[in-house]
Amino acid sequence: MYMFLAITMLMTQNSRHTIEEHWSTEPLLKSDIFSTLMPRNRYCTILGMLHFSQSGPRREGDSILKKISDVVNHARQKYQESFIPYEKICIDESIVPFKGRLSIKQYLPKKRNRFGIKLFVLCDVRTGIILDFIIYCGLQTEITRFADLGVSGSVVATLIERFYGTNRKLYIDNWYSSPKLSFFLKHHDIHTCGTVNKHRSGMPKFRKLKKGEKEAKYSDPMMALKWCDKKNIHMLTTIHKDEMGPSDKIDRSTGLPVMKPECVIDYTKNMGTVDTADMMISNVQCLRKTIKWYKKLFFHLIDMHLLNSFFMYKLLNANLPERKLRLKIFQLSVIRQIIQKYGGQSASERTIVRSAPNHPTRKLPGNAAAHMPNYIPNGKKLRCKFCSSRGVRKITRFMCNVCKVALCVAPCSQLYHGATHLY
Repeated sequence: MYMFLAITMLMTQNSRHTIEEHWSTEPLLKSDIFSTLMPRNRYCTILGMLHFSQSGPRREGDSILKKISDVVNHARQKYQESFIPYEKICIDESIVPFKGRLSIKQYLPKKRNRFGIKLFVLCDVRTGIILDFIIYCGLQTEITRFADLGVSGSVVATLIERFYGTNRKLYIDNWYSSPKLSFFLKHHDIHTCGTVNKHRSGMPKFRKLKKGEKEAKYSDPMMALKWCDKKNIHMLTTIHKDEMGPSDKIDRSTGLPVMKPECVIDYTKNMGTVDTADMMISNVQCLRKTIKWYKKLFFHLIDMHLLNSFFMYKLLNANLPERKLRLKIFQLSVIRQIIQKYGGQSASERTIVRSAPNHPTRKLPGNAAAHMPNYIPNGKKLRCKFCSSRGVRKITRFMCNVCKVALCVAPCSQLYHGATHLY
C-alpha cells in the first residue's frame, strides 16, 4: 500500500491523460520507473478495490461519511495532536473537486474548482499548517449546534472550541461573521476580525459614504466599520480601533502609500491562508478521475497530509538552506524515501536468473514466448549445447530461434534459460 501511494503521488510529477499511459511502451510516453515499481494491472486492481469500511447499503441513521469516516477521524486527530498554533488563526472554505452525483456536493462560484465536497478548514496563519477541518454534509454535518449562532457560527464554535481561553486572534469572512458570534467568542477569550454582511442580525445602520470615507460604531468590545473603497466594505472586529494605516499599495499621484483602515489591512494580510493551501495542493494533487467520491476525498486527505508535512519540515529546519525548498521537490523526496523503505527488491533484481553451469548469468527478455523450442531448419540435427557443456554428446532436432542455440526440449531448454528463476 505504501508503494501504491508512492506511485499515485509520482503520477503528479509525470502527467499523463490516463493511468495506463504511465506503463506505456510507446517511446514518446515510456517511463520505466512505473513498471519497475509495480505492474500496471496490480496498481489498477488496488485502485479498483480501494475501500475504507465494510461495503454494504446505508442503514437509517448512518452518516453519508460512513464509507470514509475512519480515515477522516484519524486525519483530524493527527492534525489536532501534531501542532500547537501561534496567535493568529483563520477559518475558510475549501473544496474537493467532484462533479459526479452526490447529495452533499456544493457549488462555490468564487473557488477555482466550483463543484465538489466542501470543507471548513482551520489553519494557522503564520505557518499555513492545517489544524482541523469539518466536511459539510447538510443536516448531518458533525458540529455542536448553537441555536443563537446558526449553522455558520456553530461551525466556527466547533472548530475553535479547544482554543477557548487562549486569547488567540481569529480571522473569518462574511459567511461566518456576525455580532452574536463575536460576542460569544469574546466571552471565551477569542478575538475576531472579518468582513460581515450588512444585513446580519444586530448590525447597525450606516449612512451613505463617498469613496475614501469611513464610519465606525461601537458596542463594547466590538467595533462595526463601513469603509467605501471601490465598493462598500463592512468589517466587524474585537481587535482593532477606528484608525487608518499605510497599506502596501502606492498612490501614483502622490507617491505615498494608500491609507486604509487598520482592520482591513490586517484582515487582508491574514485571511488568505486556506486559499494559499488550496493553490499549493493543486500543483501536486494526486486526484484521479473516478465516480467514487470517497476515493477523491481520500486522495485529497493524502495531499493535505503532504502539505502539513512540508510546512512542519520548513518550520523545524528554518535555519537550514533547505528552508527555500519547494513543495514539488519535497514530494519527490518523500516518494523516493517510501520506495527505498518499502520497495524491497526492484524489478531488475527480480528478473536476474541463475545460469546453467559454466555459463554467464542470463536474463530472459519480455518476449519469453519467442524462446520456446522450434525445429532446426531443413530437418537438420545438431548437438545440444547444454549437454555438450556437461560432457555429454546428444543430438537434437530443436533449437532456440532467439539464442541461435541447439537444445533438447527437456530439460536442457528450461535449464539453459533459467526458466525456474524467471519470476
